[in-house]
Amino acid sequence: MTTTAEKVKTRGHWVVRVHPETYDPNRLHKLADLQKAVGDSTVSLRGWDFPHYDPQVQPTRSADYVEQSLDWDHHVELWRAYKSGQFVSVSALWGDWRDQSGLWPANQGWKPGATLSVEHAVFRFVEIYEFAARWSRALGIRDPLVIECTLRELGNRALQLGPRSIGFSYARTCKEPEWSYSGTYAPTALLAQPRELAIPPGISLFELFGWDVSPEVIRGIQGKLRG
Repeated sequence: MTTTAEKVKTRGHWVVRVHPETYDPNRLHKLADLQKAVGDSTVSLRGWDFPHYDPQVQPTRSADYVEQSLDWDHHVELWRAYKSGQFVSVSALWGDWRDQSGLWPANQGWKPGATLSVEHAVFRFVEIYEFAARWSRALGIRDPLVIECTLRELGNRALQLGPRSIGFSYARTCKEPEWSYSGTYAPTALLAQPRELAIPPGISLFELFGWDVSPEVIRGIQGKLRG
């Protein structure tokens, strides 16, 4: 484990796995092709890409994977892509690292682990599913693709709406330490409607906070994204 991997897991973080349902250890033969596939699949919808791929920094290479990590401002994350077509991302909840951010400094009373932004979660689901669609295309995957999402260090967090929203009438908190969701999708479906497929995970997550949100509300939040 790298230092970044150890650090990101000390606070709230996402773990995302995307992989073909059929395992082939040598789906890609060249690490250079694997690295290019990551760069071609990144999604940038809100001023920061997912996964964050820095073309100016050479990813670390191993026999069967490439990886890259980042610890900058409130962004603490890493990704690893395997020749088998499996992609893994571990990324911090941005709001948990404002104490080291110059772009989004902590305000009075801030503490890590207190809130989960509704918009951040909805946007991240869109990024995950749009990345998976591009990943299937970049690797030429035709068999079903599995997407697994986990959000950790959730216990006692309060759900937080955007600053322009009315807000909840009472605190909606989560008592579970983590949340997980997985699904298997045809690449054609992912390419056709990634944002629609990104709605059920959001409904599942927010349910833990006592917020039974409708698909229409999530579509409205998705509409704030560009692209």
